[in-house]
Amino acid sequence: MSFDYHSVAGDYQYRALHSGHPMQRFWHRGKLIMIDRLIRPHLKAGARLLEIGCGAGNLLLQATVRGSYPVALDLSMQALTFVRSRLEEATSGAESPMGFVCTQAVGECLPLAEASFECVLLSEVIEHLEAPQIPIREAARVLCPGGRLLITTPNYHSFWPLMEWTIDRLNMAPKMAGEQHISRFHLASLKKILEEAGLGIEYAGSIYNLSPFISLISPEQAKRLLQRELSRPSALGMILVAVAVKL
Repeated sequence: MSFDYHSVAGDYQYRALHSGHPMQRFWHRGKLIMIDRLIRPHLKAGARLLEIGCGAGNLLLQATVRGSYPVALDLSMQALTFVRSRLEEATSGAESPMGFVCTQAVGECLPLAEASFECVLLSEVIEHLEAPQIPIREAARVLCPGGRLLITTPNYHSFWPLMEWTIDRLNMAPKMAGEQHISRFHLASLKKILEEAGLGIEYAGSIYNLSPFISLISPEQAKRLLQRELSRPSALGMILVAVAVKL
C-alpha cells in the first residue's frame, strides 16, 4: 500500500458533504440517497451493521436505524475518533442505536465472527487494493444468511477516468489515479467478483451518469435524476453500485 491513508483527515468526507464544492456536496449526498433506497428498508431494530473503511462514517450513520448496532471499521485512527464522536451524538437522536463499536482493522482480515452482521457496507474500498477479492470474501464470511453487502467502486467504463483526472488536477481530493486507485472495475467484473465470493446479486447498476453535472445548474433536478438512476439500473454511471445477498 503506497498511499498514506493516515494523512487523510478523519472528517474529510463529512466536510465534503457539508461544505465542499457544490458538485462534491451533491456527490456525497447522493450516496445517502442510495443508502435510503437500497439498504434502510431492509433494516430494523436489532440489526447489526458493519462499514469496512468507514472514513467519516457518512454511510454508516445514514444506515443506522433505531435500535440497530453499527460497527465502524477503518485503518485510520483519525477517522475512527471522528466517527466515535458522531455515534456518541447519535445515541440521543431519533435513530439512536442500541450501542456501537469502533475498531481499527483492515478489510482483508476482519476481527469479527462468522455470520454476525445483517448488513455490510464496502463503499469505495476495493479500488484501493491489489487483491480486492479478499475483503469481499471477508464481508461474505461475516454476513448472516440473507444478509446484504452494499458495495460501490468507480466505473472505468464511464466518464469516471475523466472525472478522476480533473479532480486530481484541481486538487479537490487526495490524489487518486496511480496512488489510491490501483484496481479497476466495470459492471460485469464487479458482478463476477461478488458471485465468485458465493453471493447472489440483488441489485447491480450505477449512479452519477449526468446527475453530478446537472447539480451545478439545479440541485433539485439532479436529485430527481439520481433517483431515476437508482430506479433504472445501468452501466453508464461513474460509480458502480451493487447489493449482494449471502445465500
